[in-house]
Formats: sequence, structure tokens, C-alpha cells
Amino acid sequence: MSSVPVPDTTPITLEGGALIQIDETEYKVVEIRATGDVIFDVTFENTNSCNKSIPSDAIQKLRASRGTIPSVRGLYRVYSQTLKNHSKYFTRLLGSDAFGEGKSIKDIFDGLAQSNLKPSEVEPGRLPRIKIVDEDDATRTMGREVVFRDMLRIIHGAEHIAKPVNMIYLSVLAIMADRYDCLSPVSRYVTGTFGSFRYPQTLDNSAEEVLRQKILIFYRTNQASRLAAATKELILRGSSRWATFTENPAFSTAWWDLPDGLEAELSHRRASILRTIASLQLHFLELYTSRNRQCSLGYDSSPACDSFQLGEMIKFFTRKGLLSLIPFQAVSPEDPEYVWPEPYVGDIEHLIGLLRQCPSYQLDKNHSHCGLRTRILPALEYIRDCIATGIGIKVMRWKGDRATHSWIRLKPAAGRGRRPFTVGNEEDVETFDFEKSRSGMELGANSFNTDNSAKVMFTAKKWIWTPNRVEEAAWPTRPSLKF
Repeated sequence: MSSVPVPDTTPITLEGGALIQIDETEYKVVEIRATGDVIFDVTFENTNSCNKSIPSDAIQKLRASRGTIPSVRGLYRVYSQTLKNHSKYFTRLLGSDAFGEGKSIKDIFDGLAQSNLKPSEVEPGRLPRIKIVDEDDATRTMGREVVFRDMLRIIHGAEHIAKPVNMIYLSVLAIMADRYDCLSPVSRYVTGTFGSFRYPQTLDNSAEEVLRQKILIFYRTNQASRLAAATKELILRGSSRWATFTENPAFSTAWWDLPDGLEAELSHRRASILRTIASLQLHFLELYTSRNRQCSLGYDSSPACDSFQLGEMIKFFTRKGLLSLIPFQAVSPEDPEYVWPEPYVGDIEHLIGLLRQCPSYQLDKNHSHCGLRTRILPALEYIRDCIATGIGIKVMRWKGDRATHSWIRLKPAAGRGRRPFTVGNEEDVETFDFEKSRSGMELGANSFNTDNSAKVMFTAKKWIWTPNRVEEAAWPTRPSLKF
């Protein structure tokens, strides 16, 4: 987006009123305000990178005819003061000499005044004409002139015209409102007029692009509950973008790189949750491979019970694809016959469901409550409770106090600032104690407490999932996990 002159392009096809002739081509003027005092001369640059259109079937028809994707030029009559009241961008563009447009507008208005003419009453050809270039980099969508017209109408207090309204329309509207710094009136309009809009369901990973578009719309228009639900969904399911480190042209649009640090935050939250769940699995493997007795019955068969539970636990994790055993000898990364374990890229709720399937293994009838199931289920329930309401982005907290709401720890620059003040041992702050945290959460289960409980657990560096039964060092054994 810029305000530099550009070559003439295909005239806009939207409905218009008066005509303006520019370089032997006549352009219809779209009257946003019949008494407007400025003409916007907007070129919507479209390239072959466009893969969407408004209406949705326009690009398919164009490609079927093997035609090139044309850029579009449109003229809009607007009222400058209304635009300046709702947009800092238009304030700078129309009322400042920094761009040169402000002086040009003033000179033309002075000339009209000397002829006793009002800008609101003259024909469009005598009004100041301000050039704007709208590029397709952020949306890869042709037909943006439809959205731009409706955005101007919304700013001027009128209703939108385009029908039907769909996801790509709302996505482009949110992006344009941010570009032209008029989010406030557009957000009010979207949450009001489009409040009952039925956003498509995103039931699997094939609908990730739609899910990302929803996140972008909800974030830009401050739809708090919808944003929390949509960001939670992306965290739980993961993203195809997070699974690759190569540049992909398909990820070039704005919704594939969510703004204001959201992209990095959502990826980090997913990684933190997976790391926490992996620590729970690793915790019980370490317990049962240590010298510490886990069977608390005190029978002569208790050592055999521990060995039995360890074996069944390893079989269960391996069968579910959640554990990989690596031999002690060195293996070359180039060895084609060795299959290195892949990280988990599936749905986190599915992962928790797999762990909950752990059976109640018994050595004999006397060991009915021994083993993994009775010990891991309470922790899994706590994790599910925190996930339910504590991992989605809260829009006002994110925009108002991101440093507190974020799960990403910002490291202070070396030698600058003071060390953060903490009460007690710094290691205690980064250690999650399950029994203490569960009791605290039960005492005050409100929204902030749930958010804080989730953040404390998922951002910890160390987890205490069960109380120590015997004060004895564990074997230095750390099985290799797939998380």
C-alpha cells in the first residue's frame, strides 16, 4: 500500500455515478458520500500469485479462460473529515504535508473558495484526487475493490453492499481495516452487523487455513470468546507451518503469519503443553526404573509388582507409538536402515486420550490399585482442565499486557536492567508441584486463576507429579521419548 502514481489499469466495474476521464479512459466514480470533498484514486494491484477472489468463482473463471489477472482501478468520492475522525492513516494522508497530498487538497479548496464554490457541491472532476496503491501481498485475493468500497461505507456510517459475505471477504476486511488504521468502526460493524455470521466449522487439519482466517478476524475485531476458542483449537491441532522449516509460498498471506507475536506464541504454547505431557510420561518411567519401591503394600511380591508394572508400562507406551527405545551403540544419522523417532504432530486431546487408555494392570488379586493408571489419571484430568479454559489467547490481555499474558519468557539484555525480584528460591518459581497446584486451583476456579494455573504448569522447567515415597537416588536412566 502506498500513495505513489501508478499506470492506468482496468477500470472498476462497481456501480458508480459521475464519470471522470483520465488519460482518455473514463472511470465511474463510486459515491461513498454524495457530498464528499475528495476523490480516492485507488489501484488494486493483482498478480499471478492471487489464488482467491471476491466473488469466489471469479478466479476460476479467469483461469479457465487462460486470461491474465488484471489490476483494477477505482475512484471513490469520500468526505475527508469523516475519514480523519476514524483513521490516523487518513489523517496523515489527507491532513499532513508529509505526503504532499495535504497541500494539494488545501490549494484546490482555496481555488474553489475563490470561485464561491463548495467542495461538497462541485462535480467530481474538480475535486482533489488522491492516489493510493493497494497491493495483494497480504491476501493474494482479487476483487479487493469490493471490500475497500464497503470499508469506506462503514467508516461513513453506511451499510455494506457486497453479498454474500464469506470468510475471505471478512478476512480481507480485517486486513484492510488494520492497514488503513480504521479498526475501531470496522470492529463495531463486524461484531454488530455480522454478529450472527456462521463461521465455518474446522473439524480437521485440512481446514487449517479457514481456522487461521477466523483467528485473524477475531483478533482484529476483538471477539474475545471466539478468539480464545479458535487459538485453543490451533494449539491443540498444530499447524502445517510449524512442522516445516522451508519457505513455502502458500504461507505468504497474512493469516499464515499471525500478527503481534501470535504466531510464535501459539507455536510455543503447543510445544510447552507437549513438553509437559512428556514429562508426566517420563516421570513414571523414571520412578519404575529407579531403586525406589513403588508398590506401597509392603508384600514380599512388591518388587515383582514393580517389575511387572514397568514391563506393562513400556509395552503400552510402545504399542501406542509414544515411546522409542534407542540402543546403547552409536548410530550414524546417515544410516538408512535406522528409523529415528519422529516428534508427535497429532492432536493433543487425542494424545491425552491415548494415555487415558492405560489399563489397570495387576500382578495378582492383591495388587488391585498398583500401577500407572491410578497414578496418572488425576494428573491427566488436571491437564485437561487447564487446557479447557487456560490456553487460548485472551484478546484484551494480549493487547493490554502481553508480557504478563505471554508464555514466552523474555530474557533481559546482558548488563541492562535489574534482576526480577522473587520471593524464595528461583528454582521453586520454575518448578510445578502437582499436589499443591491442584489444591490451589480447587479453592479458586475463576478465569484468571485457570489461566495462571495453566501458565505455571506448562511453562515450568521441572515437574513434581507425585510425592517422593522413599528418599533414595534414582538410577541415571532416561528413556527416549517421541515428544
